[in-house]
Amino acid sequence: MGNSTSQNDFNAQHYQQNSGLSIKEVEGIKNVFDSLDPKDGLIQTGTLRKLYRDSYDAPQLNNKIGDRETLTFDQFFELMKTDMLEKKKQFPGVDFDDGINENVQCFFCHPQRQQS
Repeated sequence: MGNSTSQNDFNAQHYQQNSGLSIKEVEGIKNVFDSLDPKDGLIQTGTLRKLYRDSYDAPQLNNKIGDRETLTFDQFFELMKTDMLEKKKQFPGVDFDDGINENVQCFFCHPQRQQS
């Protein structure tokens, strides 16, 4: 049911290969997954939905998740990869691996929206 995602055996190159993402972007996705407190390799979609709740991406995310209550890393990676590739096309000047390890919630921020 997907690849193991423990830190010791996570292979970023496996996910980066043919994905259109950099190693740092793949590692950023992994860090976000880990920040969602996976249990037995699964995250609760409710936690993910809460992070996206106020995002313009919320309807698309909810549609992609469907009625699933949990996601494996492989499923999460596919969701985030698609989202990131779309944003990279839409916002070509945005560096998605800059600081992603320092604040994982920035991964969910709209690139042009800033809170005052």
